[in-house]
Amino acid sequence: MKRVNRILLISLSLLAAVSCLNKPKVSVNADFTTDKETYEIYEDIKITNVSTATNDMIVACKWEWGSEYVWGKQLEAPLSFDTPGEKEIKLTAVTESGVSGTCTKIITVQDTNKRPVADFDYSPSSGITAGDEVQFTDKSSDPDGKIIGWEWKIGANTVTEQNPKFTFNEYGDIEVTLTVTDNQRGKGSVTKTVHVEKSEASIELLWSNSYDGDGDVFFSSPAVSPDGNTIYAFSSGLHLVAVGKDGEKKWSFDAGTHNPGTTKNFSSCTPSVDADGTVFVIVGNKDTQDKTRTYESGIFAVNPDGTQKWYYAYGYGWFCNVIPLVLNDHLFVATKRNPAPADFPELWPAGSADNGLLLYKGDGSYAGYLQVKRGSHGGLAATKEEHFLVHTDTKYGTRVYWKEGDGWKYYGAAAGQNAFMLGYIGQTNTEIGFTSYMAIDSSNKVYILFGKAEGAGSSEADAVLMCYDLTKYDKNAGATHEWRLDLDGMNKQYSGLGTVLGEDGTIYVSTTTGITAVNPDGTKKWYTPAGAEVMGSPAVDKLGNVYYNETAPDQSAGKLVKLGPDGVKVAEITLGQSVCSSPTIASDGTIYCNGVKDGKPTLSAVKGVAAPAEGWSQLGGNPRKTCKME
Repeated sequence: MKRVNRILLISLSLLAAVSCLNKPKVSVNADFTTDKETYEIYEDIKITNVSTATNDMIVACKWEWGSEYVWGKQLEAPLSFDTPGEKEIKLTAVTESGVSGTCTKIITVQDTNKRPVADFDYSPSSGITAGDEVQFTDKSSDPDGKIIGWEWKIGANTVTEQNPKFTFNEYGDIEVTLTVTDNQRGKGSVTKTVHVEKSEASIELLWSNSYDGDGDVFFSSPAVSPDGNTIYAFSSGLHLVAVGKDGEKKWSFDAGTHNPGTTKNFSSCTPSVDADGTVFVIVGNKDTQDKTRTYESGIFAVNPDGTQKWYYAYGYGWFCNVIPLVLNDHLFVATKRNPAPADFPELWPAGSADNGLLLYKGDGSYAGYLQVKRGSHGGLAATKEEHFLVHTDTKYGTRVYWKEGDGWKYYGAAAGQNAFMLGYIGQTNTEIGFTSYMAIDSSNKVYILFGKAEGAGSSEADAVLMCYDLTKYDKNAGATHEWRLDLDGMNKQYSGLGTVLGEDGTIYVSTTTGITAVNPDGTKKWYTPAGAEVMGSPAVDKLGNVYYNETAPDQSAGKLVKLGPDGVKVAEITLGQSVCSSPTIASDGTIYCNGVKDGKPTLSAVKGVAAPAEGWSQLGGNPRKTCKME
């Protein structure tokens, strides 16, 4: 039997060897053609793959030139080179069985194109005042071809028309650069300086100073002391800085002493200021839970002289786009994520893990928790009676907490309030507040900017303004909105967009694409598109002028923009690379903005023309950012 098995094994081995000897040999002939051998710089090189394989199939091809490469049997787009010289193009063709072949060819790239000569003039050529329209006329020429493209850089604005008209909303010496492109992709540029005089409507910069050595400014907006003499600025650099009206730094408080682990490029708190001058600031925007206690979130109360009043540790709590809500005796903050009771049992004296924290503002001691279903990304406001509203997460809408006795209570089911929450339209159609900030008027009507989460929302609009009358809220049945209005643009997460109120009852709301003015009955008054993405909530003064911040997508320019009461843009001023916050109008009319300039958090003061409108005039309701109707 063993002999039979040995013979069988030998026979099988011989069969395998013969099979291998009879297997066809695979070979690859990698090859490609070009439409010619000599090219101009920027000229398209048309390449055709003509590779073949014997006894197999080519399944992959790699093209290499310079430091670049791409995979594909045929190139989807022609190649070109931007410098002259001998250029190598290499093709590697690979078969299904892994056999490969290569082909390398050299082409010549030359530069014989004569560059276009850029030139322009403009009219009027002198006596230009901010707000004037200027006609730019292209005077460029090309000695051996034709011009096919125009790019104008007018200050921070880009225009691609050949002969554009442009209205200057800033004043000063403004550089205008025209870059033209010819039919061989050659470019030529010219820069001229246009002098623009200040107009009565112009925005005048008083001062602009960096206030932290590192960090970003996203959502965090300036707050002002009760006497208007001190401005407080914060950033992800974790220093709360007090600055005088003259721009001089008074003190800097280090809010990073407990290592909150805030990521540099994420949102940071907007501070709020109590009537006695105490400043409240929150730290702790982390993307990961930490159970080792290496990091610690918390709430600081800082005295007007920059010394610490108290501190409340909050484990690995995640605060997102928050402003501390200042009530008569309490401070309320909402988290997006709480530390688990098992990890930080000392934080949960009531045995709960709810996302709304109440502290006694005098000493920072624990006062209680309120359930904010699945946490909050930001957005809250309180009435004079201290009823307050907070956005919860996604399908749980905006919750109302009613002041009853010494505490607060909400109505409806904890897991699904449905009609008891604001933003509920019916069934699964719930409008989402995201990080928007709401406004409340003296009659307790609340105006909320909602967005639409995936699979929810009652319309096709990505931004909806809704009005609720809290005096009509039925604690047994819930709330019904007074009116709703679909808006242009969207309510973008983390942007801190929102609503403010003018003295005549006009509601002003920011979306990503512009500012909308709405009449008290819910009809649209006007809409003004922005020149870049709107960041933060607008602010309105007693004369009805509206101010908002916008930032270019590439963060090349952050501006404060001024609209007249009719919605017409009357002025703008560039304050840095980005201004991802909301403008603050102080009681003397000065407008404060913080953003990033030259890579550093920077606070700017701009001369205004009027005090803030009475009522809910700006983010946080007032210059102190208390988020309470006063």
